[in-house]
Amino acid sequence: MSEKKVTITVSGNQITVDPDPVQPKKNQDNVKWECNQQFSVSLQGNTIQGQQQGNKYAGSSGTFPTVEKIKYSVTVGGNELDPEVDVQPGP
Repeated sequence: MSEKKVTITVSGNQITVDPDPVQPKKNQDNVKWECNQQFSVSLQGNTIQGQQQGNKYAGSSGTFPTVEKIKYSVTVGGNELDPEVDVQPGP
């Protein structure tokens, strides 16, 4: 299993994620979000809280069992963004 990293950036009241969409491979990759402050990700009915790791916060998903596009929400300091996970076929 490998990890697809997503960087969450906050500038004033605006949140951005890079990359958007993130493209994990079906049944292989998980997604790891990283930010310089506390955040939460709402994905398929689950909430992933960013946990402090050194000087940043990070949280990871499990793998994705089906090829599909999935909207999710990132919340930082009361501001929200709705990017996408685009699950790709495996090898």
